[in-house]
Amino acid sequence: MKFNFYRKPNTIKQKNIRKNQKRNRKQQIILLCSIILIGITFFSGISIGKAVYNANIKNNTEIAKPILEVEKASEITITEENKTGEYHFIVKNFNDTEEVSQVDLQYYIEILDNNLDESVQYQLFKENEEIALQENRTQEMMLQKDIKEEQKYTLKVEYHADKNTIGDIINEIQVKVHSEQLKI
Repeated sequence: MKFNFYRKPNTIKQKNIRKNQKRNRKQQIILLCSIILIGITFFSGISIGKAVYNANIKNNTEIAKPILEVEKASEITITEENKTGEYHFIVKNFNDTEEVSQVDLQYYIEILDNNLDESVQYQLFKENEEIALQENRTQEMMLQKDIKEEQKYTLKVEYHADKNTIGDIINEIQVKVHSEQLKI
């Protein structure tokens, strides 16, 4: 058995030609715009991509060296017979190897006496000039960086037996220098 397929010949109508021309024209415009956009992107330096950077940074820095040393004299003993005494000490911003502090230092001096009564009184002198004590503590003072400084202090301690309400006082008085590094 044979099959014959009959195909109807395409009829070319003017209406179909116009549709094809319009379709071809739209395709040409789309193609032309795409080519122009790709060209602009290529020649304008715009790029689309992702970059990952891995950087190893090595840094070798030195930390500024704060130096505050206190040289003290020998201890003093206050008794019923020896009612006054002088304790000498020096605050300086350099050490024995002549290294000077590389940062500004702020410090204050505090006298710790474990709440002794009014029978023991203190006077603090810096280079023979009296420094006011508030609650057995001085105001903050400064030592400059890179300048070799030495500040001499004398603490005078007086014992008044007539003001003593406790009896025998067996106690140690400590002189502490508290320091703080200032920002560079």
